Parts: sequence; structure tokens; C-alpha cells
Amino acid sequence: MDMTSLEFLREVDFLKNVSIDILESLVSKCPLKELKKGEVLFKDEEEGGSMYVILSGELLVSKNGVEIARRGKGDYLGEMSLVGSTPRSATVASTLPALLLEITQELFTEQLSKSPDALLAIMRTLSDRARDNLKIFKTQDSVRDRSVKAGSQGKLEEHVKYLMQEAGLTSREADVARLICDGL
Repeated sequence: MDMTSLEFLREVDFLKNVSIDILESLVSKCPLKELKKGEVLFKDEEEGGSMYVILSGELLVSKNGVEIARRGKGDYLGEMSLVGSTPRSATVASTLPALLLEITQELFTEQLSKSPDALLAIMRTLSDRARDNLKIFKTQDSVRDRSVKAGSQGKLEEHVKYLMQEAGLTSREADVARLICDGL
């Protein structure tokens, strides 16, 4: 990676305020991963040992075949498995050829865990994604009605379970969130 790449990485929210030494270390130590169109980066429930910064291309995040999100240049994913030491919560595949910077657990711990700004930015991203997922609960009644009519209640419930997991909610917290979204 060259200086242009350093400048690009400086624009990624969790890398904005890390020292140039840490950024250069990541660039020199992190492998690049190329994906072909349609190639799977990781699958739901796999053990995760890396997070990825998307340098180019687009990735589709899905759970049980249901699209959850699309991530593009400058976005990152896989951070949940590093922060929470948990298996992957979704399947991620490329929709276009993609180039990713792979940050392993070891490098994350060695380089980024020392940077409160980086950790705070990742926490903000997790919070934003959880908040986006909670918004979906608000529309679940109309979706649920359509899904029941279409005979896909099971698929909807799997989607809701995924959203609860992605938001980091226990079943009880998810029930409270549903009540709040439903206006008690």
C-alpha cells in the first residue's frame, strides 16, 4: 500500500485519530484480501479472527438468505467477532470484485486496543448499526402481517433473531424494544 492508501485509511472513522505510526504499522502488517464477485468472505456462525476494511467493491451482509445491509468502500465489518470474541453473526459475500484490508485479532489487540479513539469509533458504529436494526422492529408488524400471508413467518422470525443478536440484545431486552417501538 502506498501513501494514497494511508490517506484513504485516515478517512475510515476508527482510524482517523490513530497515530501515523500505528497506521503505517497496520498498512505494513495487514494482508490484503481480494474477493471475486459472489465470493463469500465469511459465513454466519463461523469463528472470526479478523475484521476487514473495504478498500474497493461492495459486500452484502445477509442472515439466512435475507439481506441485512450492503457495505462499500471505507466501511468495515467483522469487528463484532473481535470486540465480543463471538462467532460471526451473518454471512458476507461480495456483490462486486472487492479488495479488503484484513486486521487480525492479534494486530487489533497489539495496535488498536491502545487507541481509545479507535475503540470509541468502533463502539459508535456498533451502536449505530444496533439502532438501525431496532428501527426495523418498528415496521415488523406490517412486515409480519405480509409475511404470515405469504407463509414465510419462519424467515421473518429468523430475521428478527438476527437483528436482536446484531443489536446485542437479550430476548428480554428485545421484547422491551418491541414494546417501545409498538408504543407500549
